[in-house]
Amino acid sequence: MTATDFLNYFEVKIVTLDCPGNCLHRISGGIERNELPLAQSIARDLFRAIHPYLPAAGLAAPQIGINKKVFIFTYDRNPDNFEVVINPVMEPVGEKKIESWEGCLSVLHSKGVKQLAKIARYETIKVTYVNWEGKEVQKLLTGFAAKVFQHELDHLNGIVNILKEGAIVKSFATDSELKAFMAHTKNEDAAFYKKPEEISVKDWATVLKADCSYRARL
Repeated sequence: MTATDFLNYFEVKIVTLDCPGNCLHRISGGIERNELPLAQSIARDLFRAIHPYLPAAGLAAPQIGINKKVFIFTYDRNPDNFEVVINPVMEPVGEKKIESWEGCLSVLHSKGVKQLAKIARYETIKVTYVNWEGKEVQKLLTGFAAKVFQHELDHLNGIVNILKEGAIVKSFATDSELKAFMAHTKNEDAAFYKKPEEISVKDWATVLKADCSYRARL
């Protein structure tokens, strides 16, 4: 087996809107405490699937056919800054929303579909999730990072951007027209690249043990 054969053998396809039995519209299930290795395996497949399309912003487990609460994202489209997100929870900070265009790999690779969506998303959010190491982290996300996180979280809730309530959908006649518009959009996004601010990091097992102890007292 050649190196190329090896890579092809382990190729992970992105699920598109036209795939039969589409899992893009289902709500994903959570990762249990003993399923961290499963979440890490899903994350590896996400990296494998997104690699041909770098630089890219993120990818969620339903986009590779797995309805589990796992996704990867980066605040600046730099592959070195990807984070693994497991069981995410989001809380808006303030009411301000920013409206901007966004693409989706599952949409853009669907047969005959050349569409982007303009969506109003919260400018700043506080998020809690479990990372690759199994640590529960809390972070403050602003700008592009907040936009991408909300986009990927939508996927876990069975929502594709062009089908999201309130979305303004723009269609393109040709690939070149789409690419030109996307290049312009990425330049605009760059003004809102901001590294997430870490609030806290806790061991997941400790958090779950404390939660169980609390529930036992109720």
